Amino acid sequence: MCDDRIIGDEIAITHDFLAVMLGVRRPGVTIALQLLEGDGLIKSRRDEVTVRDREGLIAAAGGFYGEPEAEYARLLGKSGPRVAPR
Repeated sequence: MCDDRIIGDEIAITHDFLAVMLGVRRPGVTIALQLLEGDGLIKSRRDEVTVRDREGLIAAAGGFYGEPEAEYARLLGKSGPRVAPR
């Protein structure tokens, strides 16, 4: 969802901030990022996550991405996030 709201594929975000946003412990964020990186979907560095395979990330979300974003776009029009993969 962060990728929807930026230009480019590099998201300036820390593990700590992700943990706060998601309401989880920081080590869990690190493990999740490592798994996504292992699958070739992202590249994670200090204070930055780069999306490598947007379609793969959407597939990995297993249906938890798309419907809320489409509703957001419907309500806010063009200022809403892009829902279709780039």
